[in-house]
Amino acid sequence: MAISSGTLVLDGQDLSVEELVEAGRDPSIGISIQPGNWPKIEQCRALVEKWADEEQVIYGVNTSCGGLVNYLLPKGNDREFQQNLIRSVSTNVGTFFPDELVRTTMIARVNSLCRGYSGIKPENLKIYLEMINRGVVPCIPEQGSLGSSGDLGPLGCIACVAIGEWKAHYQGKLMDGGAAMAAAGIPLMKLNAKEGLSMINGTSCMASIASSNVFEASLAIKQSDALAALSIETLLGRANPFDLRVHRQKYHPGQYATAYNLSKLLEGSDLVLNEQEVSENLQKLLKKNNNIQAADIPVEDAYSLRCTPQLIGPCRDGLQFARDIVNREINSSNDNPLIFTEYDTFIHNGHFQGQYLSLAMDNIATVMTTVSVVSDRRIDRFMDASHSVGLPPFLVANDTGLRMGFMPGQFMTSSVVAENRTLCLPASVQSIPSTADFQDVVSFGLIAGRKARKVIRNTNYVLAFELMCGAHAADIRGADRLGPASRALYEATRETVPYLDYDTVIIDYLEEIARRLRQGEFLERVEQVVGPLMMTDTSGGSEELVAKAA
Repeated sequence: MAISSGTLVLDGQDLSVEELVEAGRDPSIGISIQPGNWPKIEQCRALVEKWADEEQVIYGVNTSCGGLVNYLLPKGNDREFQQNLIRSVSTNVGTFFPDELVRTTMIARVNSLCRGYSGIKPENLKIYLEMINRGVVPCIPEQGSLGSSGDLGPLGCIACVAIGEWKAHYQGKLMDGGAAMAAAGIPLMKLNAKEGLSMINGTSCMASIASSNVFEASLAIKQSDALAALSIETLLGRANPFDLRVHRQKYHPGQYATAYNLSKLLEGSDLVLNEQEVSENLQKLLKKNNNIQAADIPVEDAYSLRCTPQLIGPCRDGLQFARDIVNREINSSNDNPLIFTEYDTFIHNGHFQGQYLSLAMDNIATVMTTVSVVSDRRIDRFMDASHSVGLPPFLVANDTGLRMGFMPGQFMTSSVVAENRTLCLPASVQSIPSTADFQDVVSFGLIAGRKARKVIRNTNYVLAFELMCGAHAADIRGADRLGPASRALYEATRETVPYLDYDTVIIDYLEEIARRLRQGEFLERVEQVVGPLMMTDTSGGSEELVAKAA
């Protein structure tokens, strides 16, 4: 599946994280359903109506829900119950999610419903599509989802707007749901058996947050490689530790990819030290004097430089684990019960459970906190003249003492790294029973997703300050000595931040660089020079890559 001619066609099978995020962020992209899916959607609905008419006892069709599951509902109550259901679960509180995440949530829900296992009427699914395509964006407060029985509150807010209630944004204005639907020229849904349940009983909100997190974390990790290369150059580090011959001997896909990227990024640098030359000079020093003595340059770099593949590689592999989970989730039927037209049967199940996503997002929080920790340690080397191989204290090249230079920027990075660490407390193990012990184990997947989102944003602030430090150090060393990749990164940075030979408020600079990092602008500039950076290695550590790097 791909976005073609401004339209994303959903089939419930092949939606990618990138497509979902792009379509969510760009309202000009139309959303449609693969024509071949409609017959199954119609057949599924016909079965639900047949069973409802026969009064076969099916959860959410002729039973109540949650802790009231044992209450049976006679025919004729379906519309009132489905409306009561979506109203009652809409209990979220707090700040509204950004419109782009709501749109992403709606697209993810349509992709699940169009698989033809949930039982929604085709005409109501078409109304859902029209809400997306005509720009009716329901308001979803961020807090309140258990992440089991799906995202009942968030998806309930969407469903309420579909029947003309709650609130929505339309053309930049906040209005009542019914007014927004009328202004967009969209008829209101008329719900019958199971339809309200089908719209709310799934993981689509946490899956949309998870998709956005995977997308943004991937950009951050790739760009962290470019920043690491710039820091290694301007701290006069070595490239030898990234030799792929070394990394074949302890092969992990993420580690190998990181080493490969760093090898490419450091090519052509006049600043990185040649390990053989350093070794020869140290050998001469050792032979010259038999006494124990301290060398000016150590034989190898600190961990934050030398161990970058071994530190960021696991982050890559952890992110790949999360990506695989999210890809499967957004292409799933995460509803209960499921209708199997091919077997003429329904099966009660627990697909609404968000534990997979919760674990994946807890993992991303840990992954991105690690990225921020490593970046902060490189920043510290720029601050400390005893570790920066000739750079002035806190990068203050003149008026040292009168000027504070980059010292206070580290206050911010230390603070947000500490905040990231607190956000690593896993949500996935915090289950609290509710609903009279009917929902006795819950995932809190949306909490995990929101935490991970905050960690990613924080990490981009740390990376932004490291980039400012690296660019400033490059000016002190001589930016013309940078390799082509770091030179491109340096020039892109200088479009936002000038060389600061004076003290000034840097908040706006940090915000703009962080914004550009989130958009992947620095990655684009670097890849124009060295070609695509690797996210993970799928070659198994091929000899061809080793030969090319060597």
